[in-house]
Amino acid sequence: KFEFNVDKRAFTPPPKIQSSVLTLRPRTKPLYAAKFEDMEKVTATAFGQRRKMLRSSLKPLDIDISTLGIDPTARAENLTIEEFCLLAKAIEGRD
Repeated sequence: KFEFNVDKRAFTPPPKIQSSVLTLRPRTKPLYAAKFEDMEKVTATAFGQRRKMLRSSLKPLDIDISTLGIDPTARAENLTIEEFCLLAKAIEGRD
């Protein structure tokens, strides 16, 4: 929720953009069912090698991406949150 704008003169040096204060409230129910630790592992691995296709960047996690309906030639920056959650669920319980 937007609260108010902050004057540029409140910062040193003054920014070239408008700053605002927002209120964020946590959801009572998670938007997607994926464990934080699994999501962290998947995103770190997917984004760990810049501009690599998923089939090579996620190779260390040994996930058959195509069975999840995700294009193995896609790049991490093109995935949706839902697709990252699918990948996280695929490694759930592994160490």
